[in-house]
Amino acid sequence: MEARLWKASLQRAEWTFSRGQNHIFLLRSGSGILRLGGRDISLLGPLLVWIPLGEVGSSIFDAGTEGGVLAIPDDILGPAMPSGAVFARVREAIARPILGARLSPADAQRYLTNVSSIEQELQADLPGAQEAVRHHLALLLLAVWRHSEPAAQQSQPSPRAIVRSFLHLVELHAREHWTIPRYAATLGISTDRLNTAVRRATGRTPAAVIHRRILSQAAMLLEGTTMQVAEIAEALGFKDAAYFSRFFKREAGVSPRSHREDAAMARIPRETSFAAWP
Repeated sequence: MEARLWKASLQRAEWTFSRGQNHIFLLRSGSGILRLGGRDISLLGPLLVWIPLGEVGSSIFDAGTEGGVLAIPDDILGPAMPSGAVFARVREAIARPILGARLSPADAQRYLTNVSSIEQELQADLPGAQEAVRHHLALLLLAVWRHSEPAAQQSQPSPRAIVRSFLHLVELHAREHWTIPRYAATLGISTDRLNTAVRRATGRTPAAVIHRRILSQAAMLLEGTTMQVAEIAEALGFKDAAYFSRFFKREAGVSPRSHREDAAMARIPRETSFAAWP
C-alpha cells in the first residue's frame, strides 16, 4: 500500500496506475487530467476520483495543485471494508470508476486528513499500525460510496452484487462460522433474498457455498502441511477435532486421515513400464 500527499508546487505532478491496485485520488485545489480508457478527463478540485483494480492509466496534476493519492492492494482493501447493512452498497459502488465526484472544501480536507494519517502510520510502522490503516481506509471507502451516483446510494443491491459481496464475506469469515442470518444482516438484506441470489448464481445454498470453502481450505492443509488433524480443526474454527472430522467426512465422503493418505499415495510415481525395472 502507498499513500502520498502533495502540496502546491511549481512543477506538474504525474501518477501512473496499473491493474494491480485500487486508487483514490483527492484534490483539495487545482486541476489536472485523468487519462483512462483512451480518453482524457478534466479534473478541477475539490473532487474525489476512485479507480478500481484492473484499470490502467495516469493522472497529470498542474502546478499549484494540492491533494493526495492512495494505492490499495485488494488484500488490504478487503479487511477494511465497512461491515453492517452498507457493506453490499459500498462493494457495489467501488466496483466501477468514480471520475471526479465533487467535494466541499471541508470534505476534501477531512478525507486528506485520513490519507495523511495512513501515510504516517505506514512510515512509523508502530504496533497496531495495520489496524489504524484499516480504520482510516474504511472511512475513505464510506466517502467513496457516499459520493458515488445518488441512484446507487438509494437502490437495493443487485443480485450480482449480493453474490459477489457474499463470496467476499465468506473468504473473510468462513473460519469464524458466521450464521446465514449474520451474513444477510451484514449485507443489509433478508435471508430469503440472500438464499435466492446465491442459489440462482451458484446452484447451491449459502450454507453449501460456505461448507465447500471450508472443505477446500481443510483439504489444502491436509495435503500441503504436516499439521495434525486437531491443529487443522482449530485453525478452521472448529471447537474440537471430532466435530471437524465428522464435518469433513460428511462433505468429502472420507475422513481427514484417509484424505491425507490418498493424497500422499497419489503423489507417488507409479512405474507402469517393464523397462523401468532394474
